[in-house]
Amino acid sequence: MRKKSILPGMMNVRILGAALVLLCSTGVQGAAPTDGAPFENSLGMKFVPVPGTNARFSVWDTRVKDYAAFVQATRHDAGDGWKDPGFQQTDDHPVVNVSWEDAKAFCKWLTEAERGAGKIPASQEYRLPTDAEWSAAVGLPQERGNSPKEKDGKVKCVYPWEASWPPPRGAGNYDSSLGVDTFDYTSPVGSFPANRFGLYDMGGNVWQWCEDLYSEDKAYRVVRGGSWYGILPESLCSSYRNDGHPDYRISCYGFRCIFADANRTVAVRLPK
Repeated sequence: MRKKSILPGMMNVRILGAALVLLCSTGVQGAAPTDGAPFENSLGMKFVPVPGTNARFSVWDTRVKDYAAFVQATRHDAGDGWKDPGFQQTDDHPVVNVSWEDAKAFCKWLTEAERGAGKIPASQEYRLPTDAEWSAAVGLPQERGNSPKEKDGKVKCVYPWEASWPPPRGAGNYDSSLGVDTFDYTSPVGSFPANRFGLYDMGGNVWQWCEDLYSEDKAYRVVRGGSWYGILPESLCSSYRNDGHPDYRISCYGFRCIFADANRTVAVRLPK
């Protein structure tokens, strides 16, 4: 079956190319994660360190079941699109039709819930990755430019699958016309090999919101990574940035959380 040519909820949107217990890596429950070590929280979200950053990234995009826990706990006005995006999903698929504002609210809830339960200190938080942190996590070298817009697409011919165009079979969940996967829409998280840092779906499946503004106009936020609808070489390049209005809810937009110490902000160090 071919993918639909029109995305549910895509009208008037420009897309170029397309109560908690932490389980530490030590196995000790109810304590803050060991500094810098991988860990898994009670939602089953797994986090690993990414070299060059002061953050631990969720190994996969936020899943439907993670977002459902948030909506149930907060009664957040999330709309109905995340429950019924127009195609079939399971609890382990990445949640879609989630705006930047929704993603921020999820991170805020998770942070406050775990702080309130005494599981993490006040200095630690869940949040969206910055544009620079995302670049480090996808394995990019240093990028030139003072804003995501200026850096957009400047590193040529580097893809999440770390090979040249076209993507090889099994590289990820992209548009069916590329012939690399068997999914018509989203795929369960972890369906394809992780990158060198242990992160899944840093290319394809769903676009991922980042913290940053795209440019000085302060109207749009950065979205990275491509999606199941991605087809054009330039839009699937690791350095490509999409720009989305923070209230966009689109059936190929999701998000990935990171875990960081708010008191330890350091410059992202990318290899030269």
